[in-house]
Amino acid sequence: MLGGAQGVGNTMESIEAKILLKNLLDRVVVLEDGSKELSGKLTESELEALNFALDLVVSSKRKLPAHLVDSVAQKLKGKPVKEEPLDPKIHQVKETKVQVEDENKDAVFELETSVLDLEPPSEDIRLCIDFGTAMSKVTMVDNSSGYEDITVLRLGIPGEQQEINETMLVSSVYIDNEGLLWFGQKAVTISESESQSGNRQRLDNIKRWLSEEGFDEKVNSSFNPTEIDITYGNMIQAYLMFLTWVVAHSLEGEGHPRNILRRFAMPIFNGEKHRDTKYKLQEMLGDAQILADSFYRTLRDGIPIETFISALHQLHKIKTDYKFIAEDITEPLGVAGSLLSWEKKVNSLVMVVDIGAGTSDFSLFRIAFNPDSGVLGSSEVSGSARGITEAGNHLDTMLKSCVLTKAGITRDNPLYMNIVGVLNLTIRNYKEALFNDGFISVSLFNEEIVEIDKDEFLSLEPVQKFNDDLKNTLLEILEEIDDSWIKGAPAWSGMPTLAIALTGGGAELPMAKSLAVGETSIGGNKLKIVLSQSFPQWLEEEGYEDLEEDYTRIAVSLGGARKLVLPHGDSAAITAGDIKEKAVLGGFYQKGS
Repeated sequence: MLGGAQGVGNTMESIEAKILLKNLLDRVVVLEDGSKELSGKLTESELEALNFALDLVVSSKRKLPAHLVDSVAQKLKGKPVKEEPLDPKIHQVKETKVQVEDENKDAVFELETSVLDLEPPSEDIRLCIDFGTAMSKVTMVDNSSGYEDITVLRLGIPGEQQEINETMLVSSVYIDNEGLLWFGQKAVTISESESQSGNRQRLDNIKRWLSEEGFDEKVNSSFNPTEIDITYGNMIQAYLMFLTWVVAHSLEGEGHPRNILRRFAMPIFNGEKHRDTKYKLQEMLGDAQILADSFYRTLRDGIPIETFISALHQLHKIKTDYKFIAEDITEPLGVAGSLLSWEKKVNSLVMVVDIGAGTSDFSLFRIAFNPDSGVLGSSEVSGSARGITEAGNHLDTMLKSCVLTKAGITRDNPLYMNIVGVLNLTIRNYKEALFNDGFISVSLFNEEIVEIDKDEFLSLEPVQKFNDDLKNTLLEILEEIDDSWIKGAPAWSGMPTLAIALTGGGAELPMAKSLAVGETSIGGNKLKIVLSQSFPQWLEEEGYEDLEEDYTRIAVSLGGARKLVLPHGDSAAITAGDIKEKAVLGGFYQKGS
């Protein structure tokens, strides 16, 4: 037990205790007989806040009435006590629906904004945040010692999911039946538990709301069981808060400031959509730092949705200038930046194909760098950047359809909503097992078992179409660019050669690897297409072999965090003979290809 107000103050600030105690009051509900009840379980942080308040009461000259002090003390000791009725003139029980115009709501939550007052961060240390549809990744590169010190943050440990992956964080948000927000693997676990008692859903694909219409739409009742309005944009903000909170815990004890410089990765958007999304993410990532600081002690125990909305209302009234949020970098640019050693000559034509959960992004680069002269002759080929919506989630949908078809489950089935609801929560795990093991047995809500093997799935017409769409997108890009890129491509084995660099969670999919078609003809010019090495040679030579297993997933954040990056928007329509270096392959190609 914590002893003394001063002792408690060492572990909990008064403002944090105040917030927690207000949260407790917000959870008081009025029963039909007029009595009061505190809903939900008492968390460790709330217990600490009660101890804090009790010690202050005991040590204060302005004592509370003895019966109230005794009541709190008995509660902390776990003894039942008679509930004292709340004075309605002092304690107003709030309505469950939050209204934006309710000015009294502003007093519920106090923000921690001290990050705005910190000294500007060092430019020698950078994070790159790759906010993923399925998993999020963050890499830090420190150049302060004169060389690149690369650290892929172990997000899975503070995220309490190290049994799944230590370096990647599950991108999920769930509102439980009590109205608490949960994140990451906890969101998955709690949602699967509650799904058995109703059609409850969690948001696994929250990133897609950045690229699709509906950012400001209210989350529907299957995702939000409360009467409190929350939008899909708010849910993205909540997850970014969690991701920032996990980053802070991952760096704890390393001496880095909270306003460490950070870049962020984005999918490929064109024109105005790119600008709008960039500015939106810059603001949201900055807001995420203030929210993560404000909920630093309580986030692990779930956040009441009304408290989070209150915090957002407060935050949006503050004038902010987030100098620690640096530039954006497109996902293919991040990948391309991870391929270069910046210490060896490189001269290659590389197509980066990043197959994530939500999109498959393509971009073609002519990469030429001479470390002796420091001349970077690299450029993104104009018109080559594009994304398609067929990706990992597309396969999830097809697998779910395959399972329901084999089981004969239609909308007429009385358990249809329950079956589909549970399947939605588990389909991603089944898909990974199918491609890893070649076979799955799917257990449905109605206790029926459906068996599917990989070859059977890959032969389905929609899956074949996904395979064809990837290949067609690649060929369309090559056919539409100026033929000088093909004619001037560095030769390997006497033929102009294109390297395919596969990254993202779908890099190991059979349809991804089939993109290396061997030889093709583009505009009458023969072109050899090969897969790049799955792990860049320079990382192996620099002693980062431990990154090999996760490289395809962390390539974006790794390339984006390095001091030198390929410049965004530096594209060219034709080569114009500007790259004159002798072809140097730089370890891009698979050995024996």
